[in-house]
Amino acid sequence: MRTVLVVGPDFVPSSTPPALRLRFLVRHLREFGWNPVVVSVDPSRYEQVTDPENEKLLLSDLEVIRTPAASPAWTRKFGIGDLGLRSLRQQWKAIRSICARRKIDLLFFSVPPYPTMVLGRFAFQRYRIPYVVDYQDPWVTDYYAGRPKHERPPKWKLFNAIAKRMEPFTLRRAAHLTGVSQGTTDFVARRYPWLNGVGTTEIPLGVEPGDIDYVRRHPRSNQVFSSDDGMVHLSYAGVYIPGMNGALRALFDAVRLGMTEDPQLFGRLRLHFVGTSYASKPAGQVMAAAGEAGVAGLVSERAARVPYLDALQILLESDAVMLLGSDAPHYTASKLFPYILSQKPLLAIFHRESSVVRIAAETRAGTVIPFDNVNDPPAHRVAEIRSWLTALLRAPAELQPKTDWKAFEQYTARAMSQRLAAVFDRTVAAEGALSARAR
Repeated sequence: MRTVLVVGPDFVPSSTPPALRLRFLVRHLREFGWNPVVVSVDPSRYEQVTDPENEKLLLSDLEVIRTPAASPAWTRKFGIGDLGLRSLRQQWKAIRSICARRKIDLLFFSVPPYPTMVLGRFAFQRYRIPYVVDYQDPWVTDYYAGRPKHERPPKWKLFNAIAKRMEPFTLRRAAHLTGVSQGTTDFVARRYPWLNGVGTTEIPLGVEPGDIDYVRRHPRSNQVFSSDDGMVHLSYAGVYIPGMNGALRALFDAVRLGMTEDPQLFGRLRLHFVGTSYASKPAGQVMAAAGEAGVAGLVSERAARVPYLDALQILLESDAVMLLGSDAPHYTASKLFPYILSQKPLLAIFHRESSVVRIAAETRAGTVIPFDNVNDPPAHRVAEIRSWLTALLRAPAELQPKTDWKAFEQYTARAMSQRLAAVFDRTVAAEGALSARAR
């Protein structure tokens, strides 16, 4: 069995999408010939939500090596909070130690946090070990360049300038790129034409079905709503970004339209937005939009992030679930897969080029209302959204998805591990052939 060194500063017990993706990807790798060794950061250095119970979802014998990192209490005095930057020196020290003592066949970097990926180039130069970079989102992006300052991430200009130097340096020697969608890896490949010849593979975010089973066996407390209050609860669990403004406004316009036409029926609707911000002191962006639309009385927002298992509990107690897409076509949503597993009526308002539209259609997991940014913006779909909400309130059984579970199998954590192992096999074989020719 070969060994892959998986470098991910953000890992269990964190509940963030990067931590979840790594857990899903490594869980079944041994079945396909690869033993993962994870290099991560001591959770005491995390700023994000952690949940010790997430540890119970890991393989009991998974080898996880933890490194220190600079304390955010100190680095934030200099404007640095990124976990990748805070742990870069310690992660490199751990990688050097492991590669010097053990046979490592491949290194795998899943980003964000992004700065860590530069260590792949360093390791290649020193040990000639091939490395694969896995993207959840592109690092270098001009997406925020034309947006108002208040919609940009803090220090975006500075960090984008750093990214424009570090990303090409890293990718010059990368053996392969994987990404949560083909749109994501295509975006990176278009920026660097010299990557021609470096393979790319789509590996969707996926989900571990056992997680939902775990919550059903070990229910959590729902702090957001009471499921037996006679109301119809429609929930969104995940981060909210400015690019979703169009979809959110269309949703709230549909609710307002419904309230105007049938206030008694729509008065039973409750919309919940949970974990909408990564900020340490989050502002209620969704509630502000609900207030502008005149539907704030039907909407609740809990902006602070919640643990992953709490989010699953909320999905299971909801009457229906919803997904909002961004105006960035490559944007996809990790939450799609646990939403599908919840087996609730699903409404997705998404850019028609997003992989979410394709996956929802393949699995027949819910209703997708697609849009684009030019000829068919979300505002054109208000009546359609209102009709879906009316059906949810009057006859929810009609919206119960008839999910194609056979089609869904390709998005399970096991299937993700299988795809990743195949990438590893091809990468090692190709590097071996190159080395042989060089000799």
